Amino acid sequence: MDERRTRAKPIPAADRRAAIIAATETLLIQHGTATTTRLIAEAAGVAEGTIFRHFRDKRELYRAVAENVFDPARAGQEIAEVVEGATDIEDRLRAVIDLLTTSARRGVLVMMAVRSTLFEEADPGGVRPRMGPPRFVTEGNNALVDNLARLVFEPYESELRLSPRKAALVLRSLTTGAWFPGLNRENQPLSSEDVIDVLLGGILTRETH
Repeated sequence: MDERRTRAKPIPAADRRAAIIAATETLLIQHGTATTTRLIAEAAGVAEGTIFRHFRDKRELYRAVAENVFDPARAGQEIAEVVEGATDIEDRLRAVIDLLTTSARRGVLVMMAVRSTLFEEADPGGVRPRMGPPRFVTEGNNALVDNLARLVFEPYESELRLSPRKAALVLRSLTTGAWFPGLNRENQPLSSEDVIDVLLGGILTRETH
């Protein structure tokens, strides 16, 4: 009987990096700025030193997490998965609204947690960095609207009063804009039925001309 122990196959660097990013994202949502590299290492199942073999510093890690949260490919895949099999526009909306609300919460909490780290350094000239949203946030939001227009509204374009892209902008505003810590008394977004009612039926109880 061969009693030699077989050495475990090393995890590819890309997979290890992805695991660290995923663990960090979860911790930032749960603990915000109290997240430490020790917590990250424990959650990812690695030594603290391993983190810095894959990321130059904490700032680089946090940027990778934020970019992953707003990754257009990730958003497109998630939307495609939840609307698959939906039989009408109400079903598509119902499926995607919960996803958008969860994604908005995730994006806000991550950006609140990493913002000070990402923008803490001044440029070489001593000028504070531009305080507008990073490019990856803008690009991610534009791609989100494109995906919503294509995957949710274009199949029903002949039934819409607005273009699919404008309808997507309205949907994004009613979902991602409805959740922000401290701005809502119950800290709850609009329900999916509220959004569907407003989006498809408007807010007036009388006909207008």
